[in-house]
Amino acid sequence: MAHGTAPAPGTVPRADLARAAGCEVCQGWGMVVTDDWRHELCPGCQASGRSAESVTKPPGTRVQEQ
Repeated sequence: MAHGTAPAPGTVPRADLARAAGCEVCQGWGMVVTDDWRHELCPGCQASGRSAESVTKPPGTRVQEQ
């Protein structure tokens, strides 16, 4: 029987690095690590706005608007 860590969550949010540049909360990474070791988008630079919503969608699910 194999032992190890729990599997990673299915969808990892993706940060917008352009918005993260110069952020003092995440030091430009766009992500923060919580006390229970989860990676989450930085509340300082990634909060609200259409761009922040689009970064949480996995690749391949985006639809181009015409």
